[in-house]
Amino acid sequence: MASRHALVNGWFMAALVITATLVGAAAAGRTGAAPDADVQSSPLPKVMQQKLDHAQAVLRALALEDYAALERHASELGALTKTAAWGVLKTPEYRRHSQDFLRETDNLAAAARAGDLNGATLDYAAMTVRCVQCHRHVKGSRAAD
Repeated sequence: MASRHALVNGWFMAALVITATLVGAAAAGRTGAAPDADVQSSPLPKVMQQKLDHAQAVLRALALEDYAALERHASELGALTKTAAWGVLKTPEYRRHSQDFLRETDNLAAAARAGDLNGATLDYAAMTVRCVQCHRHVKGSRAAD
């Protein structure tokens, strides 16, 4: 069986491009539409902005190979999942998405501590996919209400 590094070498740049595209799409996807009244009065928009800021800082740290910043921002992303504002929904699926996201931020921080740029890039891509999946779930849940 090939090592993790051997498997990712060919995919490293593709993963970096994909993650940059996903973050850019997430940032561009914010519209001027007024949020729901319950969301507007909650601390959630601030937490989501912090999440986006840290995610962008992680991408910057990856590009610059700044492992200290990478670990710091990954840890901050994980810490956000533990705030009261994070608990938008009380569904099992939402809890699973949050746990998956936290696991990816932990993996990302560990890769940064190890100085594993390829692993960190893949962990960042996985974390970003978790964001998109969770946002899709929350949007779908709200539309069903």
